[in-house]
Amino acid sequence: MKKMTPGLTRASLTRVCCALTLSLAAANVAAVNWDHVGVGYVDHFGSGAYLNLSHQLEPRWVIRADLERVSKRSVDVSEFSLGANYLTEFKLDFAPSIQTYIRGGLQHAFEDASDTGIYAGVGITDKLTPEVEWFSELSYHTIGRDYTSLAGGIAFYFSPEWAARTSVALNSGHRSNEFRLGVSYQF
Repeated sequence: MKKMTPGLTRASLTRVCCALTLSLAAANVAAVNWDHVGVGYVDHFGSGAYLNLSHQLEPRWVIRADLERVSKRSVDVSEFSLGANYLTEFKLDFAPSIQTYIRGGLQHAFEDASDTGIYAGVGITDKLTPEVEWFSELSYHTIGRDYTSLAGGIAFYFSPEWAARTSVALNSGHRSNEFRLGVSYQF
């Protein structure tokens, strides 16, 4: 077995190679695209469909609208939310490419159940590669019996305009957890 140069071990050489690979990949990754419209399947209390829209108004502000309709036996519930994300300049030392944001808005449930509330929270998102983007959000909602939600998801871009998206929201209290699977068109 050959001796390596003092101070340079196989493990440190592997770390250097990995760091260079990751830094080159990070340099080639584009920013998160906030402009999209999406549709898909939602499983939350019951199952149904969702439609969402996200649009970046200016460098720091993104508006979001979401409509979902779920049915379980003879109960139909539709929920609409309209809100905004404020994209912060806060950077995480261990991952400087991550975009942090503050989110808030209004929610309204109608049809068999009627209620209105607000939500507020924080989120992070990042484009890992040109094809893969992820997010995680923590928020507090006053609709229904107040609840906290920890959500996370991933988008896989199979072209610059089209992406498959999936997410899971783990909700506290009496609020059902939520699973989504859909597609989106980036504009």
